[in-house]
Amino acid sequence: MKVLNRSFVLMMLFLIFCVMCLPIVATAEMEATVDREVPVKYQYIYGIRCELSIGGEAASINSYVRGTNGSTTKCEIELKLQKKFMFWWTTVETWNKTALSYQTSLNATHSVESGKTYRAVAVCTVWNGSSSETATAMSAAVEAP
Repeated sequence: MKVLNRSFVLMMLFLIFCVMCLPIVATAEMEATVDREVPVKYQYIYGIRCELSIGGEAASINSYVRGTNGSTTKCEIELKLQKKFMFWWTTVETWNKTALSYQTSLNATHSVESGKTYRAVAVCTVWNGSSSETATAMSAAVEAP
């Protein structure tokens, strides 16, 4: 009986520890998911941005990546529009753009369903020769009117 009680106490302590760590992980993920250019601490990437606005039945998405001028040889953006389905996000549409420059932007529009919640995700990669770095920017979630 004492072994069962010890196991139960240990399991409860483990669950409490896991629940207490959840806000720390969520905060770390949220730091890179804002609606403005985010200065990221990379060697080649200077900043990224991903914004979503919904007006009427259309979503407008603006994304941007900037590398270090003089060393960046190529930039790429993979832009995704996602719709919330219960507790997870499904990708509705994906766009890609590659530029032989130290910066590039990708803007897109797509129709949306009224009452549904959407977000945009921009996965940005910057190259310096054969080396590359990738960062992700995410817009705030927006409900279609």
